[in-house]
Amino acid sequence: MSLLQLQQITEDNEIAIEKIITYQNFNLTRKFSIVLFLLNLGLLSIDYLNITRGLWTINNSYYYLFLSHVSLGLVSILCILVSYKIMVQTANEITLAHKFYVVFYSFFLLFETTVVSGIDQKIHGQVTVYIIGCLIVAVISNYNLKLKAFLYGSSFATLTIFLTINQENPDIRQGNYINTFSVVLISYFISFLLFKLKHQDLRHKYYLEDLVKERTKELQAVNELLTQEILDRKRAEMEIVKLDRLNLIGEMAASISHEVRNPMTTVKGFLQLLKRKQELKDKEYFDLMIEELDRANSILSEFLSISRNKPTMLEWHNINDIITSTLPLIQADANTNDKLLTTELNTVADLQLNCGEIRQLLLNLVRNGFEAMSKGGHLLIRTFTIKSEVALVVRDEGNGIDQSTLEKLGTPFYTTKEQGTGLGLAVCYGIVARHNGRISVETGPAGTSFYVYFKLENKEA
Repeated sequence: MSLLQLQQITEDNEIAIEKIITYQNFNLTRKFSIVLFLLNLGLLSIDYLNITRGLWTINNSYYYLFLSHVSLGLVSILCILVSYKIMVQTANEITLAHKFYVVFYSFFLLFETTVVSGIDQKIHGQVTVYIIGCLIVAVISNYNLKLKAFLYGSSFATLTIFLTINQENPDIRQGNYINTFSVVLISYFISFLLFKLKHQDLRHKYYLEDLVKERTKELQAVNELLTQEILDRKRAEMEIVKLDRLNLIGEMAASISHEVRNPMTTVKGFLQLLKRKQELKDKEYFDLMIEELDRANSILSEFLSISRNKPTMLEWHNINDIITSTLPLIQADANTNDKLLTTELNTVADLQLNCGEIRQLLLNLVRNGFEAMSKGGHLLIRTFTIKSEVALVVRDEGNGIDQSTLEKLGTPFYTTKEQGTGLGLAVCYGIVARHNGRISVETGPAGTSFYVYFKLENKEA
């Protein structure tokens, strides 16, 4: 990057840089006004010596020189008082008054030295004071270069008039023209260089700050992605472990359920035969035994449905149609349990589904939701499409699920219900796994939402 090339920064940073430069100008100007006031006391003492020597009577330019020193002292002390009145501690406190203060004092200093050099033409014929003033203004003030050009240009024009009027020697006058013009160019170049360097330094600082902020945001984004990836991986590992357990239990279920059912069916048949031969007083015992066998058989059916290897016939269905056909049964269940039911079925694409299994999945999730709520609770069934998946949501207004229970959801035979078998959610996870879907759970004090996601497939494939 070249010496005076500036980095691109925001508009807010540009404003901040301008305030910083003005703040530095203000402090330097305030300090210099104090120094100049003390220096002016020495000049006034020299003027007093000139009076005692009788120089005022010889050349009235000494008198005008004295008046210029008085004006310098008065304006300096006025600027000192004003500077303490508008004192600031940080660059953010800079106002228009501070900018005016800096420009005014530079303007006054240049024209004061212009007047003194003009008066000095009849005493020494020199422009040394104006040269010093130009260099001082170039060093102590860093502001708009156009304004600096105006100050130097107007003061040089005024000095030219003084030189033309007060300097009678054409050689000295011409030499002073050349000297002052050279000094004005040099001073302006110094001002330009110092201003650009200061501006570049501050721009570079803010550019680096913006760069650091940008890189920090990028690192935070990467960190969030890594964190999310780690969480997703842990979640996937947990799902894999859970599915492995389901698969193992499913294989066990598939291998033993039929074997257990056969003797149970035989026992049930003989109990029904014996029931007919027994007296009326014993029939209630047979009814109870047959009912318990039916209950055991239903548990075996649920146990068998966990199996991932269970053959599933998939056909193209719309999940909204399955929900709609199941709604009368769900609504009756809601009325029986004194619960409120609403549906929000958005337009979704057809999926390859097993209608019976999806109905069983829906009924299990809905009944769990009803059981989790007290009377008057509200349950929502919702469908929608997100990215490349169709989502089925069952949301209740129960008390939520604690973390320890949440980690064990879907584990066969794990239940928090007094009369539960612990197979309902296990069956749901098995059904979803056979449909290559996934289940996500959001829970809190306000309720629990079960999200079931099915991947969209091309119907023509």
